[in-house]
Amino acid sequence: MVKKNECMDEDRFPNRKSPRIPGYDYATPNYYFITICTHQKKCLFWSDHRLNPLGQIAYDAVMQIPAHFPKNWVDRFVIMPNHIHMILVVEPGGADTSVVVGSLKSYVTRQVHQIEPGLTVWQTSYHDHGIRSRERYQTILQYIETNPIRWEKDCFYVE
Repeated sequence: MVKKNECMDEDRFPNRKSPRIPGYDYATPNYYFITICTHQKKCLFWSDHRLNPLGQIAYDAVMQIPAHFPKNWVDRFVIMPNHIHMILVVEPGGADTSVVVGSLKSYVTRQVHQIEPGLTVWQTSYHDHGIRSRERYQTILQYIETNPIRWEKDCFYVE
């Protein structure tokens, strides 16, 4: 049984528009709150309330971001059963968030296909939010850090 998703549900938006702000340069130095969801919110990354092999692939991919994008780094992140939350930092001269996220999704997909050929891993696009204040950063940081213990109350939760 699937619990009705109450947030960012792409099925509620059949003519989905880009979540990106027109004209905004996503390579602008800032901290960005990024959420990347699995296809149809399938729980691919956890088994028995911990990372499974597919989740480990996602974890390793996030950890490798600075090696591939030296002026981008991840401040905090969590791999949830069907999504990833992270605070992605773009320094001056860093890559656009879409390039970083696209690379991460592509890498994870290639690695997952070695274990589960043909599995559709990701939902189209991703959600991002430029963090504009220390207070907002603290709120997002707390959300990321407590997300695993609140999983059954999370808006992405499915049974």
